[in-house]
Amino acid sequence: MRSDLDSCRLFEKAFHFSSIGMALVSTEGQFMEANSELCNMFGYSEDEMTHKTFQELTHPDDLRESVRTLQQLISGKKNSARLEKKYICKNGAVIWVLLNVSAVHNDKGETYYFISQFQNISEQKFYEKRLMESEERLTQILQTVPSGVTIADVQGRIIFANEMAEEILTLNESEVTKRQFDSALWKIKTIDGHAIKSEDLPFSLVMASKKRVRDYILTIQTNNNQRKILSVNAAPLFDHKGEPEQVVFSIIDITHKKNTECKLTKANQLLKKLSESDGLTGLPNRRYFDEQLQTAWTECEEAGLPLSLVMFDLDNFKKYNDYYGHQEGDDCLKVITAAINKRLEHETLTLARYGGEEFSIILPGYSEKEALRVADIVHKTVLDLKLPHAQSTVSSFITVSLGVSAVFPDPAGNPEELVREADRALYSAKEEGRSCVKVYRK
Repeated sequence: MRSDLDSCRLFEKAFHFSSIGMALVSTEGQFMEANSELCNMFGYSEDEMTHKTFQELTHPDDLRESVRTLQQLISGKKNSARLEKKYICKNGAVIWVLLNVSAVHNDKGETYYFISQFQNISEQKFYEKRLMESEERLTQILQTVPSGVTIADVQGRIIFANEMAEEILTLNESEVTKRQFDSALWKIKTIDGHAIKSEDLPFSLVMASKKRVRDYILTIQTNNNQRKILSVNAAPLFDHKGEPEQVVFSIIDITHKKNTECKLTKANQLLKKLSESDGLTGLPNRRYFDEQLQTAWTECEEAGLPLSLVMFDLDNFKKYNDYYGHQEGDDCLKVITAAINKRLEHETLTLARYGGEEFSIILPGYSEKEALRVADIVHKTVLDLKLPHAQSTVSSFITVSLGVSAVFPDPAGNPEELVREADRALYSAKEEGRSCVKVYRK
């Protein structure tokens, strides 16, 4: 059995070397003792902290609830409490803190003082707000992530675990203290699912370097077969010779945060895709076209490659809409763009809806001759569809007119000029009877 002295010694070291803020607080709210992490968090010296009460540091919005919680702990209605609240630092800054409080009782069962743990969650609160602003349809809000403290001896055996560590690891203290830091039962892996060697874990890194390890991300499997993602901070505890004799760990469960980040990333990717896509045809829209054309211009200029552009639109399409109706017109656009996309799927290009019934094809690295080949493919693909057009002045079927422009990009030019040239060529194709391909000539 561990002696009371050993337990006190372990607690004292865990207290002073913890990577989270810790304090002993009287039943009146006076800070009796505060560790360096807590002093740094609030900006006070240790002496200043011991002359403060939690009531003085608590933000007015949260004072009433904090006092009510204190009274419940003193009366014995609660032995511990966890709450999110705001504190005011020495410099006036307001920070969000996850507070965990446990009551310590004397021999008479009366509340003697409190052990408090402080975790700054201001960044998490900011992240939570940003998530809500970025995706209003997301109903999940970042929950406060718990934290725990454990200590391992020089052999890597866990010899101390606080209540929060037990909760995170889903083990009681006796179970935790029977395990090695690298126990196979943890099934420790990277966040990507790869096994981590014992020598690469925080304990081994600290023992080898005699330095702290911060924000080490790993995953474990709990007794109930849950896979948890943890952020681990570790620091050496030195003996009188300056050699590590123990390692203290601060553990934070970031599973929910990481999962929410993943959802946020996917939501933002979807929003980006929607903002760059044409709702009718599914093709890139004008905004995406402009961005891609500028990118292609820069890349071709740097590589000394040609850049070509094909612009085309459907002949007499307004008459088509007037005669067949806009729904048929929309269906016609979808059929044509799908057929062209299929026919050009092996080409390195960007087909975009430029506006209305007008489309454009960016062809990086394509010469004028190669661009003409692509334009001919588009022209023939539409003809082969044989989509009826009773009001066309060109044919009894849907046809397209196409304009081609090619250039070797240089600093003196710009992509807007390439668009103007292709548009002029398209205009020329319409002037010469439509349903043909024309190339811009200077």
